[in-house]
Amino acid sequence: MSSIMTDFTSIFPYLAGTKFNENMAVTYNGKMDVRYRSDVLIDMCRGKRILHVGCCDHVPLIKKKIDHRDWLHGLITECSEYTLGVDIDQDAVREASRISGLDNMVSGDVTSGQKIEQISGRKFDIALFGEVVEHIPNPVSFLGRFRENYGDVVEKIVITVPNAFRGGNIKGILNNTETINSDHRFFFTPYTIAKVALDAGFSPEEIQMATFKRAGMMKTMLLRRLPLLAEDIIFTGSVAAGRA
Repeated sequence: MSSIMTDFTSIFPYLAGTKFNENMAVTYNGKMDVRYRSDVLIDMCRGKRILHVGCCDHVPLIKKKIDHRDWLHGLITECSEYTLGVDIDQDAVREASRISGLDNMVSGDVTSGQKIEQISGRKFDIALFGEVVEHIPNPVSFLGRFRENYGDVVEKIVITVPNAFRGGNIKGILNNTETINSDHRFFFTPYTIAKVALDAGFSPEEIQMATFKRAGMMKTMLLRRLPLLAEDIIFTGSVAAGRA
């Protein structure tokens, strides 16, 4: 078992807002293998047509990640049938293209009323948002506008976000300390990222937990029993019926 949730039947009315429970308990699958985030995403993208939204990463880190074979856009480009990266930061696209030597990145705003021709003129199996949504002031509006613009050319959406339940957060609580990327606006739980996605018009299909770095043996054993302690959530969904 690799997914913490694949059946959303019991909680779907709550995700959709047709039912309400002020103290709802959601039970997830346990005793599962929690893998390294990039390995999971590479397997998902292998042989597929990929739209990589927010593709550039932090520019000062790109060369180091390339040297360590850990730059996600490059790894996906290698394994996919086709990858197009898009990033709102024009300077970052220019610099990432220069450092990597890749020519499959464009700059643009996927929420703009003016569609990006390189995206709208193609079909994609997956639109990947890797560690993007937590940076956005209004993630429902952001994902909803993306769906309105490109829901007809994308089959599935994959979103990775930081997990509010991650072990480091719990350790920090014991020391009255918060450790966070200063540009982040949100942590998520499996339930809340599913609700955000559904509000934006994407039906949940699967949720996996993942580590943000490769885990050692002891951490791997711990996460196999307590997967909710992992650092990352990987959400997979599709355009909801009637919302393309």
